Amino acid sequence: MTRLERAMTTGCLTVLVVLIFVLSTVLGALWYWSWHTDKVNAEHRQQALSTLDHQLRRTKNETTHALGDEGSADPDALTAVIHQHTGAPVISYDASRHTFRARVLKRVEYESRTLFGISQGVINRCLAYTYTSAKGHGWTSTMSVSKYDTCGPSASIGSGARIATQRVAALEASELNRSGVLRALAPYRRFLTVSAVTSTGSTVRVSVVVSEEPTRQCYRITRDGSQVSSIPAQTCQG
Repeated sequence: MTRLERAMTTGCLTVLVVLIFVLSTVLGALWYWSWHTDKVNAEHRQQALSTLDHQLRRTKNETTHALGDEGSADPDALTAVIHQHTGAPVISYDASRHTFRARVLKRVEYESRTLFGISQGVINRCLAYTYTSAKGHGWTSTMSVSKYDTCGPSASIGSGARIATQRVAALEASELNRSGVLRALAPYRRFLTVSAVTSTGSTVRVSVVVSEEPTRQCYRITRDGSQVSSIPAQTCQG
């Protein structure tokens, strides 16, 4: 019995040692995989962030040059230039300082590895661009990153402007008048207010105020046949 007990004890110890070795190997492999994956994900994130920052600086500089090349001093024309380059849904204008401020949410995705496969990581940036005209000295510009929440109204206004544009685009030619536009946008009157509807030949222009308290932005929607465009403006007139 003593020999049997010794054999069983030895066998149990051997099995235990093997289990500990296997478990240690598995845990070590998982730790290394986790460390390596985190390292690769951090590199991918940094690369995506560097690319995004480069794009944002380039956007700021290209917009500054475009404003300098713009022949008109009209705030609405300058607002259109800023929107064209930055894509900002909200652009305000301070006439006393001749300064434009644009706020826009930008995002970039990057590859992120997890235990269950590959997913997409996301970097969001709430950007505030400021463009100021110094008489006789061209334009100066700054760019800053704001808290993500501060871009909420801007994103909502951009969404509201797209809805208004889509609704105007869907109207029949016979409905391209004030009453037709009012009917089309009536379901969204909580955040869309029609200011003016004018027409010149086949071109119809709709001025609409898009609101997301406490922010408001005028948009001018132009439809010429099947072509529809919309841009933010400082004055909501036809």
